[in-house]
Amino acid sequence: MRNRCCLVAASWLWAATVAAEAGVEHSSAQGTRGWRLKRPAFSDALEEADDHAHNNSCPLDHTGLLSPSTACCYQKLVKNPNCCVDTKYKSGVTRRDIHRPHTSWFCNHTTGCYDSPEGPRGKDLMTIPKGANCSSPRILYVHGGSWMYGSPRTSGYSQFASRLALSTGAVVLMNDYPLVPYGKFASILDHAVQALNWLAHHGPTDDCPASEQVPLFVAGDSSGGGTAMSLILQLQAKPHLLPGQRLAGAFLFSPWTNLMCNTPEYYTNAFAKIQSPKTFRDLTPMEMYVGDIIFQALTTTNAGEFSANALDYTSDDGKLQTDPIASPYFATPDHFRGDNMPPLHIVVGGSESIMGDSVRVAETAAQGGADVTVEIYNGMWHVFPMYSEGCGSPDELWSAVHAIESTGKFVRTVVASQGKAHRSWGQAWKFFEGKAIEKHPFIQYLYDPSVNEFTRVGELMKHTAAWDYKDIMKEVAKEPWWVVLPSLGGSAVVIFISGMLVGGAVDFGGREAYKRAKRVQEYRRKCVEVPVGYVNLDAFNPQNRGTA
Repeated sequence: MRNRCCLVAASWLWAATVAAEAGVEHSSAQGTRGWRLKRPAFSDALEEADDHAHNNSCPLDHTGLLSPSTACCYQKLVKNPNCCVDTKYKSGVTRRDIHRPHTSWFCNHTTGCYDSPEGPRGKDLMTIPKGANCSSPRILYVHGGSWMYGSPRTSGYSQFASRLALSTGAVVLMNDYPLVPYGKFASILDHAVQALNWLAHHGPTDDCPASEQVPLFVAGDSSGGGTAMSLILQLQAKPHLLPGQRLAGAFLFSPWTNLMCNTPEYYTNAFAKIQSPKTFRDLTPMEMYVGDIIFQALTTTNAGEFSANALDYTSDDGKLQTDPIASPYFATPDHFRGDNMPPLHIVVGGSESIMGDSVRVAETAAQGGADVTVEIYNGMWHVFPMYSEGCGSPDELWSAVHAIESTGKFVRTVVASQGKAHRSWGQAWKFFEGKAIEKHPFIQYLYDPSVNEFTRVGELMKHTAAWDYKDIMKEVAKEPWWVVLPSLGGSAVVIFISGMLVGGAVDFGGREAYKRAKRVQEYRRKCVEVPVGYVNLDAFNPQNRGTA
């Protein structure tokens, strides 16, 4: 009986451990199906402490296959996917708290909201770059967090807003929308519509005229990117929701647009560790990983958690998972067709599980006549532009910095084109017999230019396994001649002396063996073997046989 009880207890502990590692949080009253990984909810007051927390030593890449900052981020994010977003503010920006009417809501555990900070919510954040005025472009940015976490002042979003404001030269408003379960698809989308209308009539200062026409942009990342795309399609179908205005453009970072969560990249970009003793030397402190380093669960588990999150967002309405507004992945070219469709700029990582959410929507939008640019960054993870500081590395993350700069260029180009003859960001509008010709998105696949030494795949750290002759020659070739020649000369002397010693020992042993063989041969010549032993033939006298 005792053994059975021990077995049951051990089985229960094992199941609990597996559930904890899979990241499944069970809820008794709410019946929550799962949770999504979220970024650390550090606040402005904790900025300095969090900066020191992730600014420790990073593993180095000695072959050039990864930049130092990328290698650093890989190792840290694999251990803690919620770490390492930017913690420093860019200088040259100011921030204002915005209290829009009828936007308050409350977050605490009793209402099912598990985000921090708790308590009264709904206060937006406006980030204003130096030199901005009432005529400057304005951006509504919808933050990510699976619609369940995040705010304009936590998880690195206020720091990210400072970078976007400087790069674009625009005023950035982040709305603190109601999170699931307090908010759902319809209320979150309506919150974004109201925020955009407010932004259209309110500038960086209180004296900005409400009637002034300024370039308006919408933007977002992850789930917020999905909401931003829903907002674009909603305004495309119902332009009266933004009276007297039209969107100048939109940019999205790793948007989540497929609420069915079944794009092929859930499998092909699944997280994995490279380990093959026959091909790779896996004896170094730095381990090697590929795929989605943020969402590390198995393919089925990962897609299942995303799908459960989507059902929470849509109030368990399965039809909304394929609705073209709620789930833009399922929109058709007709949903993007029309004069109100703004140019789109999409940034996504090449290793993401939801990379297909960006590419598929971009293709559909272009087929409908929209001008679309897609930038895919090799080896990058989900919403990587928020890691521009390099995860504590001495170097910035090039891909993140470049993505922010290209976004700024997109915004500035669109703004400069207003008031002139229409000039597209991607390809130009083309008409034939009154109908827009289907186009293709302008897709770029970008590599970090600092990675320029491609050697054998799999060697990310110095050798700790046995070296072969080619490895030694490669290392020798890297040294200057005044180091190589003395080393070779010393090695030659050591080899010569060793050869003399070994040769002398072999010669001495050979001579001794030869002498011994000669003595044995001489002895056997004089002696004959008989059953009772050896007899000396020279001492044997046959004439004395009879006188005994």
